[in-house]
Amino acid sequence: MDARLVIQLRDAAKAERQRLESLYDDCLRLTMPARKRFHTTKIDNADDIYDETGANAVAEFVSRMQAGLMPSFTEFVKLDASSLVNPRDKVAVDKDLDDINKYVFEEIWNSNFAQESAESLHDMAISTGVMLFEEGTGESAFHHRAIPITDVYLERGSDDMVGGVYRCNKVKAKHLSTRYPKMSQSEMTKTYSDMKDSEDKELDIIEYTYRDYSKPNECYYHLVVCENHKEILQQQKLEGAGSNPFIAFRWSTAAGETWGRGPLLNAMGAIRTTNLMVEMILENAAMSIVGVYQTDNEGTVNSDNISLLPGTIITKEIGSRGLEPVAGATGNFNMQDVVLGDQRNNIKKAMFNDMLSDPNKTPATAYEVSERMADLAHRTSSGFARVFYEFIQPYIRRALYILEKRGDIQLPVVNGRAIQIRAVSPLAQAQKGRDVQKLMQDFQIRAQMYGPQAATSMYDMNELHPWLMDKVGLETKLYKTPQEIMKSMQEQSEQMQQMQMQQQQGQM
Repeated sequence: MDARLVIQLRDAAKAERQRLESLYDDCLRLTMPARKRFHTTKIDNADDIYDETGANAVAEFVSRMQAGLMPSFTEFVKLDASSLVNPRDKVAVDKDLDDINKYVFEEIWNSNFAQESAESLHDMAISTGVMLFEEGTGESAFHHRAIPITDVYLERGSDDMVGGVYRCNKVKAKHLSTRYPKMSQSEMTKTYSDMKDSEDKELDIIEYTYRDYSKPNECYYHLVVCENHKEILQQQKLEGAGSNPFIAFRWSTAAGETWGRGPLLNAMGAIRTTNLMVEMILENAAMSIVGVYQTDNEGTVNSDNISLLPGTIITKEIGSRGLEPVAGATGNFNMQDVVLGDQRNNIKKAMFNDMLSDPNKTPATAYEVSERMADLAHRTSSGFARVFYEFIQPYIRRALYILEKRGDIQLPVVNGRAIQIRAVSPLAQAQKGRDVQKLMQDFQIRAQMYGPQAATSMYDMNELHPWLMDKVGLETKLYKTPQEIMKSMQEQSEQMQQMQMQQQQGQM
């Protein structure tokens, strides 16, 4: 692939994004002040934001998703041996994966993952989050960089996923060799390295990472192209699961579209309404406080030059009653509280911020909190499934790829193909908690009908034990094997029988 073809493909991806830029720019303008936007280069001062509900809702959504999907300083996924592993080796493999899982998350929380993932979630709230996951230097094995959606273009792959990512930025000529150490020594790079007066010149650089779907296994290519000289500076082939440094993820997407659709798009109607309503309320209040006046006119009045703003003086015929206030605005604002209340509730509901009860009332019980978390998991199930598939799974595979490449870990299975990445975050556990409640209700019903011992004997402990381990999500080393559990239960039963026999002999 040559540089001109890369530029043509980038232009096609750019045209795809341009039809959505006005909508995305509106989201940034009304909910994320001072962030880089599409249609302006200056930093806005949030002068056109009159209602902060939208901005607060986005920040709350990001915090809620981070706490529900990947809470800080916790192991939000668990590595298990899949069914491809020989059952005789499964216990040993699970224990090895527990140690690897613990080390992986030590490195994750030793890096800048928390803050960069939050920035990517802000972009996901609008459309698509993009994170650059690179190998770290020094003490940290990982380095993360959230790429704003204003700097990237996306390409649709043959599997209807994001198949290619274009990152466009400006790089000074003197920084080329440092930023791209594997850069080819072409005539253009030699020229800029030799000419001191050109070292500070900024070049338009395109970083293009795409998947080669013709290969049976995962295979990616990373190209660095100088748009000014239409030349490929660097080309790398990346092979294996987790070799792609760019992770693009979406909350939802429409069929046939590359860019995602975040929950903020559903709330933009209410955000615009509340913003306009509060602006009109403030203008009406200013009219009421300052007023509009009229005074004598010595010449011709041009009504086109009159602006009805607080403090405006409108001229009238000479000889009339002089300076006097004009009657206030005739609009009826009695419904303002009702309209604003409904629209703000709609914003919070669209951004999943309406979960907690009134803090002025009695605090929620533990059961109520668990039910609300289960309800949140129900409402976010479609988005959570996509984020887990497009972000969390590729992220963990990328972490394993980097650590294995560094020689820090050695996976107990070949290329990680027999590893199952299982979600154990609060949102995932909320649904599993309901499954455990169903089991407990079933046991209580059977215990009332047949007795506790008979009800216990109705379950297959060889199947029940791993099922409970999966639902609870704790480490494998905390539990005994099913055979050890059955042996322990049998010993306890024999001890109980001996105690009963001794009590009966003592009574005789």
